[in-house]
Amino acid sequence: MAEAGVPITNTLFPPPPGYYKAFTPAALERLAQLEVSTEAPAPAEPGELEALETSLRPPRTDWVLEDGRWMLFGQMYTAKPHIATAREIGLPALVADPVSTGGDAERAALPVLLQSFLHTLLALLDVLTGTARIPGELELTGRASEGDQYIQHLSNLAATMMISANQLRGVQAEATLVMLMEKQLAERRDQTAKLRA
Repeated sequence: MAEAGVPITNTLFPPPPGYYKAFTPAALERLAQLEVSTEAPAPAEPGELEALETSLRPPRTDWVLEDGRWMLFGQMYTAKPHIATAREIGLPALVADPVSTGGDAERAALPVLLQSFLHTLLALLDVLTGTARIPGELELTGRASEGDQYIQHLSNLAATMMISANQLRGVQAEATLVMLMEKQLAERRDQTAKLRA
């Protein structure tokens, strides 16, 4: 069990659950004796076999699939991998949603996102290399610097580009497999032509 006062999620390597102490050589030997032979020595107390089976049984893991998620080191994981959309993580919708099955929307959106990213970067550089402001002028408008809006837009664009690229993983894997199979087919045709020659 965890030490008193120390939450498991805040420790680098959480302590093992308490049932590991039940796996002693004596307990395992006693369980084997009780399971193998009906003429084993009489249990010291009623229900000893059930208690040993319960304590020495491997922990249940089917609940992970039932719940579909689990917590590990303070982070939530899901049984079925899911790529979050921009809307799910709170980004503005810069790409058509929902995701198309063929990846056409993402494929068309990536060059537009890259162009917007480069344009915003040039606008940020233009603002940063522009004339100096009067001290305190930007604080009155609620911004620390004139480039804040561009930096936020660059961050949104970069995150949207990563999400769109991740949505294309399946299309990329399929295209790679087709290319590999075509290459193998071409090599076999070349080998067959050489054998016939």
